[in-house]
Amino acid sequence: MSAPARGPDPLRLRLDGPSLPFELAAVRSRMAAWAEGLGAPAETVDDLVLATHEALANVADHAYPGSDGGAMAFLDAELTDGEIVVVVRDQGRWRPPAADAGWRGRGLLIIRGLSDDTDIRHDDTGTTVEMRWRLPSTPEGRARHGRRGGA
Repeated sequence: MSAPARGPDPLRLRLDGPSLPFELAAVRSRMAAWAEGLGAPAETVDDLVLATHEALANVADHAYPGSDGGAMAFLDAELTDGEIVVVVRDQGRWRPPAADAGWRGRGLLIIRGLSDDTDIRHDDTGTTVEMRWRLPSTPEGRARHGRRGGA
């Protein structure tokens, strides 16, 4: 009897804050390849790649205004008990969203809409965005898996 297939190891990235906007395309590609290696449905891969991009874009745009170069962003992604858990954190200062963000300011709304569960925490050490996606447990379930509430 063979051992069950094992997905890729957790993905851990430490990203330089000032260069983060230039690293986003490469991070999206790495996230997609990593999630595909888990056997995640294509729609789930798309959702987690976009949500992760939005969380990192928020770090680049908001966490380190006027940074002196010491800014960092951290990305941790792993499969735990049938859930993909992606955590994006920074060591910047939380800035409440503007009352009228105009055409911007939809990142957290997008993240919440794409993930099955989202937890956002901020304190004196920075902001943490934890996003979760439940994976179907069988190949048949994977074929039927749709957006939240979908069949």
